Amino acid sequence: MKKILKCIIPILIITTLLSFKYGQNSVKIYGQLKPKKSETNIYGLKIFAKTNNTILAETFTDNFGKFKLTLIPEPTGKIDFFCTGIKNDTIFLKRIVNIKTDSLKLTFSLPIEYKLNSNGKIICPICKKANKVLKLFYLNTNPVSATGIKTTDKGKLITENAILKQEEYIPIELSRYSCERDKIKF
Repeated sequence: MKKILKCIIPILIITTLLSFKYGQNSVKIYGQLKPKKSETNIYGLKIFAKTNNTILAETFTDNFGKFKLTLIPEPTGKIDFFCTGIKNDTIFLKRIVNIKTDSLKLTFSLPIEYKLNSNGKIICPICKKANKVLKLFYLNTNPVSATGIKTTDKGKLITENAILKQEEYIPIELSRYSCERDKIKF
């Protein structure tokens, strides 16, 4: 009888401790990234949920862009979802207010769908205003390859018969707009 109690008591203690960690006060979020361009690599991107500048949970995507987050304790108020791992971008994905369920399925467009106001200007997905939204421009930083360049004894380059070739630029960054008010890229 004592041996049975010695086995049962640790099992009860472990079960009790684990029930606090993954109990009723957590929200499981199952999600998937859907890139607009098929050549966008979505494997290993970091997805994280934030509220009040605090990261609630973070995870990485699999080969198909799927991910799973567990938010402990159950969040109240607004939760912002972000994606990072594409060059230097941290892209805003979506804001959810007051989750009322213990599990949620989400699909995020990457980058998000842009919405226009009545004047035809892009609006911020958080503040819903267009006056602080800026268009982002990425400079073509791909190197130019040159053939036929000659150098003199003093190190000067002679480019008279050189052939310059610029590779086609494909931007790696996906965000196209930024909101100065909310400090996000989307």
